[in-house]
Amino acid sequence: MSGDGFLRFLMSDENSPVFLDRTERYQDMDQPLCHYYINSSHNTYLSGRQYGGKSSTEIYRQVLLAGCRCVELDAWDRENEPIITHGKAMCTDVSFKEVLIQIRDTAFLRTDFPVILSFENHCSKSNQLKMAKYCMEIFGDMLLSKPLDEFPVS
Repeated sequence: MSGDGFLRFLMSDENSPVFLDRTERYQDMDQPLCHYYINSSHNTYLSGRQYGGKSSTEIYRQVLLAGCRCVELDAWDRENEPIITHGKAMCTDVSFKEVLIQIRDTAFLRTDFPVILSFENHCSKSNQLKMAKYCMEIFGDMLLSKPLDEFPVS
């Protein structure tokens, strides 16, 4: 076999790394959430190192557009507002509200699958109330705030 022939074989459908008949969604999507692999992001806000790194709202947009369905928000107190940062690791911080706006504007551009917000909460009671208020104001009807009627919690 020539080099070109071998390369064509490697790139052919017969040698695909995935089942081509399964590239479309084939799950019934009626199973409990824990039955699925969920593309997740840890320390989503960081664009670099965990210690001394730079935080950015842009990273939330990038990971959501890449298919991530679970993002982390490390919330800390900064004066009278919650911020997103990596705690006492000398990282820069970003506005909690700006992160929520970025998530709202990007979360469902590529898919209608739900997004899980994983809060690591280090905020005071007053900032926790602000966080809840911001979530309700910014996400509105997009936020699942009570159990679905067809799936009652017992």
